[in-house]
Amino acid sequence: MDYRMPLYMQLKEIIIKRIEDGEYLPGEKIPSEREMADTYGVNRMTVKNAISSLVEANILYRVHGKGTFVAKKETEKVAFYENYTDTGRGLGAVLKDSGKPLTNQTLEKGVIQCRGYLANKLHILKNDDVYVLHRLRSMGTESFALEYCYVPFRLFEDIDSYNFEHVSLYDYMKSKGHLPVVFSQRLTILKAVQPEARLMKIQEGQPLYYFEYIGKDAKGNVVEYTESYVRCDKAKFTFRAKR
Repeated sequence: MDYRMPLYMQLKEIIIKRIEDGEYLPGEKIPSEREMADTYGVNRMTVKNAISSLVEANILYRVHGKGTFVAKKETEKVAFYENYTDTGRGLGAVLKDSGKPLTNQTLEKGVIQCRGYLANKLHILKNDDVYVLHRLRSMGTESFALEYCYVPFRLFEDIDSYNFEHVSLYDYMKSKGHLPVVFSQRLTILKAVQPEARLMKIQEGQPLYYFEYIGKDAKGNVVEYTESYVRCDKAKFTFRAKR
């Protein structure tokens, strides 16, 4: 595992990848927390955090006294927006226009080797370099969103020289000719678990919008994969989709 990415997130990726590959089927019981801790060499709290996050995202579910199982797909709980077209303006720019600018705190950044889960999302090869940018985004003294962003490093080789607490990520991507303009999105409403609750300084169980989206540039290159947690008490969203 890569020490530069939180261990529970790496374990989440492993579990999701096994579900996507059909190793864990809908309705099938996954290994216990103890078994996973032994298999991956992590403590049980790390496993618990990873599983709790996937339960809240309706990817797994627990049965008391029996274990944790892969959830069956329930499309009514998740909204998919394929080929959603925007102007390439990020969340920060939209809120700035509304008179509510965001401040950004970088939690993690750097280059990692891509694993299977991210390779599928970014349409790149396993072990290709990926740039990781994790940020806490706040309005005033209160958190607004927590973002885990991943971009293919080969398209943005000088990205680590920029400070994205002050520079717009999308302005930077535009300057490199790879502004995301077409998005595929998934939206789920879930309850905050750790470590998101701690990082956002909110109560566990508080509702959050969970966005998972993939951005493509004008040439169809996948240039961004982001997971974003947004406070439901701070935002509402309207989507327009083009056929």
